[in-house]
Amino acid sequence: MLSLKQVFLEAQSNHQAIPAFNIDSFEIYQAIESVVAQIKYPCIVQLSLGEDEFIQAEKLFLLVKKAQLEDLPIYLNMDHQHNLSRLEKLVQFGFDMVHFDGSDLEYSTNLKTTTDFIAKIKLKYPNVLIEAEFNKINPTGSQLSSQNFTNPDTAFEFISQTKADLLAVSIGNLHGSDPTSPENLDLNLLSNIQKKLPQQFFTLHGGSGISQENISGAIKLGIVKVNINTDLRHQFFKSLKTNLDIQQSDKVYELFHPVIEDLKIIIKDKFLCMM
Repeated sequence: MLSLKQVFLEAQSNHQAIPAFNIDSFEIYQAIESVVAQIKYPCIVQLSLGEDEFIQAEKLFLLVKKAQLEDLPIYLNMDHQHNLSRLEKLVQFGFDMVHFDGSDLEYSTNLKTTTDFIAKIKLKYPNVLIEAEFNKINPTGSQLSSQNFTNPDTAFEFISQTKADLLAVSIGNLHGSDPTSPENLDLNLLSNIQKKLPQQFFTLHGGSGISQENISGAIKLGIVKVNINTDLRHQFFKSLKTNLDIQQSDKVYELFHPVIEDLKIIIKDKFLCMM
């Protein structure tokens, strides 16, 4: 199986991207694995802080390793983690990549902390990819201001010093999804960032609330990883509520089978947007 860096390099050269799905439950993971087994296109599964506390990343690691033994191109990431010791532990455990989010820190502190962390990790684990972030990517409902978007010159400085493998950009994207207020990416800004860092891998957070047209445009400008969470959560609850009303069985797996089937439809659509 290719390394995750090789996967990103291929995606970048082909103007494709890799979906990164957050795992809230075993059923969401089952749906993702089933689609990957069918289409054989790579993806990342990842956990945020709350998801890690609920599921435990080490348990997800074992599921993914089983899938990899079956030649399924599924990779592991820890998403938006602030605890450096937790990230280091997961690198030691065997994660393919980790995301240190220092965007709550003052810029110079974030710059030094990220630089020191990456240097320490790469010394022992040179093949592990590290994603970094200096612009806070807010949730839907937040006031968007272009002043808070990723500045190309600052991005160049940040990547040149930290040597991060992936940079999470802020170009109009928000975490979550609000159908009444669709997000609109500043692709001209992304183009300017890419001109400063033509070989850099970029991550688009908040992929659930962005149109397919916008995502396709971003992929052509260097986005190689698109994070998806909210759309899966919404589908999960929609299907679960429907099946609770009509399901007569008291067997939990019979309740969740149709939920997984509905999730697979959404997941397959996400893959098709990036292939």
